[in-house]
Amino acid sequence: MTTTAPRAPAPDIATGQAPNGLTLTATALNTVPLIQARLALRLDFDTPADLAASDVLAASWSQHPATARLEQVGGTVSVNRKRRWLLLTVQATADRQQLLADTLAELTAAAYNPSMLETAVSKVTQQAALAASQPAVDAARQMWAHYYDGTLPPAADPSPPADAAARITLNDITAAHARYVTPRHAHLAIVGAIDTSQCLAAFAAALAPWQHTTPATAPTPLAAPTTTPTIATRHRPGQQQTQIRLVAPAQPRTGIHAFAANQIAAAILGGSFSSRINTVLREQHGLAYRCRAATDYLDQDFFVIEVDVHTRHAQQAMHHLHDLTATFAAHGPNEDELAAATGFITGAYTINLGSQSGRGSLLTAAITQDLPPSALTDVPRAVACTTLTDIHAAAAHCQPTRFAGVVCGDATHFPDQWT
Repeated sequence: MTTTAPRAPAPDIATGQAPNGLTLTATALNTVPLIQARLALRLDFDTPADLAASDVLAASWSQHPATARLEQVGGTVSVNRKRRWLLLTVQATADRQQLLADTLAELTAAAYNPSMLETAVSKVTQQAALAASQPAVDAARQMWAHYYDGTLPPAADPSPPADAAARITLNDITAAHARYVTPRHAHLAIVGAIDTSQCLAAFAAALAPWQHTTPATAPTPLAAPTTTPTIATRHRPGQQQTQIRLVAPAQPRTGIHAFAANQIAAAILGGSFSSRINTVLREQHGLAYRCRAATDYLDQDFFVIEVDVHTRHAQQAMHHLHDLTATFAAHGPNEDELAAATGFITGAYTINLGSQSGRGSLLTAAITQDLPPSALTDVPRAVACTTLTDIHAAAAHCQPTRFAGVVCGDATHFPDQWT
């Protein structure tokens, strides 16, 4: 007998669009007397140089006078990038709402100087060197490059090449600002101790001078690979830990129910300690230090499998992954697995919706996966009514022949091919 997981509470969400094209979403949550505003800016990358310019631009914002002013009254400013989105987050106590709005307005109108550039370039090149030194980062880069016919999409890269960042000039970040820091395709999500209608009006008014400075261009989706997916070996002489990174296109997103089914399928396959990959590789055979399956989004939904094993166990781990994905694709989950995964995802939404940072993160996750803000309500509802038939349809896309990727480690004793 199975039980239905309780639904996550549905938050009240107000959404509007400013005359300059900026989309604004506000949701009140008075758990603490704070306001958090997250501005998501769409990045239409073409080259690693574009990626470097946008990362240096973002690093420059930490030195802007508006940032210092907010920090002097206990507020915070943080900037990070997720795939094709640049995320600027400001937070302060609720009585500083107007200051938060003004801070965003000043940063979106920022001008840059040589001192800001020098510091930002130094920061980005150091981060790039650190990222390049991590085997797990290299394995992820190799996976996406191998999937996309040998070319790593800049949006999939966690950081630009250090040499590309070092070459960024003042003209480059000024041009990047004009290209990317535009209200067109931008989304501002506000969570906290607010009156939603008054808050939306205040932020829209503060950001009203923010206008388009470049012609409108629609984001260009990544082209599908033209080659048949394969799994390649990347030889790292002497490396005793192997990173296995596999990716396959998930069920096409025909609606929110397909998106939810993909989430549940990934959770069952490898999203928790009781999932299939973890049970077999970690618990039954003791092969993996770390293993997981999850969904990712890069202009479409993907299933991604990550397994870290000792090099001598790589072939055995790959054998189990082949069997696990083949069985899952052919037969899907059972009722107990569906109930456990549904309860887990519903619980995660419930917990996150109850905190300002969690709700803000969910809004940001929706935006960066091209979902509407109503996903905060729509996804838990879809999860709650997902059936075994729905998950069978999602799991069918986990066939071993659909996975491409890399096995990165000392390949001296690896087989000639992974099948």
